[in-house]
Amino acid sequence: MEQPYYWWYVYGQFSPGENNLPCTGEVIAYYFALSGLSTEELARRLQCTERYITMLKSVKNKKMPELLSRRILLAKVLQIPPVLLGLSSVTLASGDGTLQLASSSAGIEPLASGQMMQSYESLLALSWELYYTSSVQKAAQSIQQALEELNSDFAHASGLKRDQYDALRCRFYQLASVVARDRQDRAQALEYATQAVEIASRLNNAELLAAAYLRRARVYLGLQRYESAWQDASAALPYAELARDPLKGKCFQMAGEALSYVAGADRGRQQQSLRYFEEAARIARKGNLAPDGSFVRTDLTSIAIEKAQALTLFGRHDEALAALGVARKHLQPGMTRWQLNLLLAEAETYYAQGDLESCCYVLTDALRIAQALKLPTKVERIRRLYQQCQGRVPTYALRDLQQLITHSA
Repeated sequence: MEQPYYWWYVYGQFSPGENNLPCTGEVIAYYFALSGLSTEELARRLQCTERYITMLKSVKNKKMPELLSRRILLAKVLQIPPVLLGLSSVTLASGDGTLQLASSSAGIEPLASGQMMQSYESLLALSWELYYTSSVQKAAQSIQQALEELNSDFAHASGLKRDQYDALRCRFYQLASVVARDRQDRAQALEYATQAVEIASRLNNAELLAAAYLRRARVYLGLQRYESAWQDASAALPYAELARDPLKGKCFQMAGEALSYVAGADRGRQQQSLRYFEEAARIARKGNLAPDGSFVRTDLTSIAIEKAQALTLFGRHDEALAALGVARKHLQPGMTRWQLNLLLAEAETYYAQGDLESCCYVLTDALRIAQALKLPTKVERIRRLYQQCQGRVPTYALRDLQQLITHSA
């Protein structure tokens, strides 16, 4: 059964409250967590008791604070969008004493049409499915056209409607970044990913922030800017704690991967990297992995693949191959990209072990998939490893791989 979509989801996944507003207690608890303030400090700023703050954050709280001045102050201190507390969009700036609760403001303020929103959601879902199973380039033109339309609509919108467009823009910029990354346009990929981070920061939406930092970290890894990737992966983690399980798990997975590239010989950082992977795996095994709108896939296969790559970097080759065995065991049919990533990780582990013949045989299978999916970044990665093997392995081990590479040139 399809779940209802509420207007406030642009800011966060809150339960319904009263008067077409989200649950006030959930809203306050959410923005309190984002603020980094202590209960004591918030009580001081609101000039109330800590017990009252606890009551405000309760999921049972549907309408406190009822006093308008306190509600306005709360929105200012915690940077809560006024409309979430039933305040008009001009409330925080007004000082003429005519302020009033706008409990029905969400109903009268212009909203983007549900049909239009659903069409964008459908395109996002289709495009990400293509990314995982074949090639997102098939939808590249539609994605670019949708982004242009959203940018135009955003420029002419205001209030809640403007934020609705902004949230969609954030998600489409993330998708466009992946499209650019897959075609090796890394500068464009970084530009789009940074746009997504900026929009998510403006909306102060924890799940959008976690997803945007996660995907920019992936771009930085492709650019071999490993410290920047680790900074973004670290920045995503506090927001991931407020996100639902699929995105939370993927953020821990990215933290493990990004840290592995900067850990070097530091055993402490290596172990921390592996702990991040273990936390991601725990969520994949026991968490609620219902789709959360981020379109990440937190699964044991991808976690094991990236853990194996980290173990290879740490020189723990036998453990890396064991992790790849786990990945292969959990590989689901149709997950073509995961299959390719598994083969690449396997080839790199064999190479690091000095088993160059096995490396070349696996690379041959990987190249067939990369060429079929038209993924130049993956083909480039295979080509680099092939060049490192040339002259160091028997000709028969290179023959098929060499033919494929020659035909793709």
